[in-house]
Amino acid sequence: MLPMVVAGGLLIALSFVFGIEAFEQEGTLAAALMQIGGGTAFALMIPVLAGYIAYSIADRPGIAPGMIGGMLAANIGSGFIGGILAGFLAGYVALAVTRYVKLPSSVESLKPILIIPLVASLVTGLTMIYVIGEPVAALLNALTSFLESMGSTNAVLLGILLGAMMCFDLGGPVNKAAYTFGVGLLASETYGPMAAIMAAGMVPAIGMGIASFVARNKFSAPEREAGKASLY
Repeated sequence: MLPMVVAGGLLIALSFVFGIEAFEQEGTLAAALMQIGGGTAFALMIPVLAGYIAYSIADRPGIAPGMIGGMLAANIGSGFIGGILAGFLAGYVALAVTRYVKLPSSVESLKPILIIPLVASLVTGLTMIYVIGEPVAALLNALTSFLESMGSTNAVLLGILLGAMMCFDLGGPVNKAAYTFGVGLLASETYGPMAAIMAAGMVPAIGMGIASFVARNKFSAPEREAGKASLY
């Protein structure tokens, strides 16, 4: 998922070079960059996240139901939290079908390409639509509304809260909720929250880089190399 986050975010940033609202003009380069980054790369993040969570649990049969569940999570508005839940649900349903559903030998070969994806996708999809999706979407909307209600009158407190959210789970649902909130404010020419978000997002990387340099013996060689990249 991370390459899509990086590529999509940079493409969106490049579209802002032409103006924060330049992408609204159809046919322009800014609009094309926003379509590639925001409309495509970012749209794939949650399905890919869910698909490979399911893959880590159930191997290849989990990919399709995981991605389907992740796409439903994105469409419903339950975001990264919904995608994570969809990935785990799809993975364990696919694993359960693999282990416990016994079929005649004549149709056993259809199990990984037909039976498992069908059953796991059905269970995951229905659960996302009727059980998980709406409550999680309401939770994320409530979080966004809470952040918006703080406004500029509590700028310091808002900056501290957004910074803490950015550092909390390093690309997870809490981190992305803060980032999405900041990006949404850019369109209204409110830049302060995004400044706090970007500054705070650098703290964990710099901290790990310094740690790998100061306490070298506590890190393996690959970790020390990764620390250099984090620091620089």
